[in-house]
Amino acid sequence: MKLIYQYTDDGTVTGTSVVVDNYQPVTGETFTLPPAGLNTPLKYNRDTDQFTGADQPEVMTPGPAVSPSDEQKSLMQQESDIAQLKVLAMNQASQIAILSKGSAK
Repeated sequence: MKLIYQYTDDGTVTGTSVVVDNYQPVTGETFTLPPAGLNTPLKYNRDTDQFTGADQPEVMTPGPAVSPSDEQKSLMQQESDIAQLKVLAMNQASQIAILSKGSAK
């Protein structure tokens, strides 16, 4: 048996129930307690360049740009080369089939 939480569209928990282990929750139900203000909309304040609301995101500064390592660049180039070779082989196989069909006559 598991405990299931029922909640409203704004994330307010309205009750709980005990359900069987294989129960599948429907809309408005969850096995984990939803955080308060789950669906509270954010408001953007242009003057302060900030978001306000219960779900205010944590401000994170972006890290340095990450570029692929030399090994990753080499692998990407090899993948590109292999793809080009596959296309070339298919084109040659097509031409051989056309030539073989013409010589059979």
